[in-house]
Amino acid sequence: MSNKSTRKLLKKRSEPLTGFTLIEILFTITFLFVGLLALLQAFPTALGLEKINQMKSQAVLLAQEKMEFISSKAYQDVAVEDVLEDVLPSPFQLFSRRVKVTYVDADLQTTGSDLGLKKIEVTVSWKTALPFAPKDLKISGLIASK
Repeated sequence: MSNKSTRKLLKKRSEPLTGFTLIEILFTITFLFVGLLALLQAFPTALGLEKINQMKSQAVLLAQEKMEFISSKAYQDVAVEDVLEDVLPSPFQLFSRRVKVTYVDADLQTTGSDLGLKKIEVTVSWKTALPFAPKDLKISGLIASK
């Protein structure tokens, strides 16, 4: 080989190589795949949480509706009772509602006699396929004789 061709060959080898290696490409594809899987996992989770919040909102409305209905009555018309509404009308078939009215004293302790104060507890329960979601909601209120 001539001196000139040897220098040309050495010059070519000393230049940096351009492009990507197979390992770099595989690492990048793996990294993008893992990121894409994490992103796709977020969608079902978000849909599940949205459904939980929808059920809670409907339960709050059902509880408030019953509480307002009872509170609108006169004190003497509110019966001391424990009533379970197992089947609610459409579109609330997944819900049940329990209303418990008890006599309470000034310390809100249950008592057997009428001291002019009644405690109203409305509990709304629902059926769900998600095991970690709360399945009931409870609101309480007081009604006093005038």
